[in-house]
Amino acid sequence: MQAVGDTHGDGGEAVKFTIGRRELAPDTSLLTVEGDLDLASAPELKWALADVQSNGPRHVVVDFSRVSFIDSTALGVLVGVQRAMDPGTRLAVACTEEPVLRIFELTGLDGMFEIVPTVEDALGYVQGRTTAAG
Repeated sequence: MQAVGDTHGDGGEAVKFTIGRRELAPDTSLLTVEGDLDLASAPELKWALADVQSNGPRHVVVDFSRVSFIDSTALGVLVGVQRAMDPGTRLAVACTEEPVLRIFELTGLDGMFEIVPTVEDALGYVQGRTTAAG
């Protein structure tokens, strides 16, 4: 995983924010995000997602299993990326963190994204092996 920045936790301690990228298939990338997704780190997510798409349309799995917080700035990044994706490409979010899932639900964005518990489930969705959970 590659460290891309620092944010600060509630107690003022530095919390490392990282995004790692791995190719899961010829047309599918995995972004693994760790730390808080907020105003300070959202641009890093945006750049990482743009980099994934820079060589043509790709399916994207975003692993939020190690994200403890997400704010409206990061949600806006995800919405923008989802809307800009080429037809036929898919994005899925792997997440089981209750605070993050709750933010998706409270904003109504849980209906815009395929949010599943595991990277394997997300991979199955983006590659068309499974259908949307609803």
